Amino acid sequence: MKIYFLILCFITSLLSVSCNDDEDPCDVNHIIVNDECIPDYIFPSNENLQNGDKYYHKEFGVIIYNQGHWMDQWNHVIKDLEIKTD
Repeated sequence: MKIYFLILCFITSLLSVSCNDDEDPCDVNHIIVNDECIPDYIFPSNENLQNGDKYYHKEFGVIIYNQGHWMDQWNHVIKDLEIKTD
């Protein structure tokens, strides 16, 4: 009886490991762009931002924080977000 229990436990653990491979490797509230996990933009505080931080904005797409400014993918400053980082 013990052997059947051990075999059942082994099979269950194998199934759980194989199912985890299909899970998303990123955190919640993100989008994947070019195989990179980019978190959703939710007004991050200025003190935590570093150059190169990327976020996904519903209106502007992928935005990048650079030298105190929010830039779009074409390196244009996004004026609508400038107000929120002052």
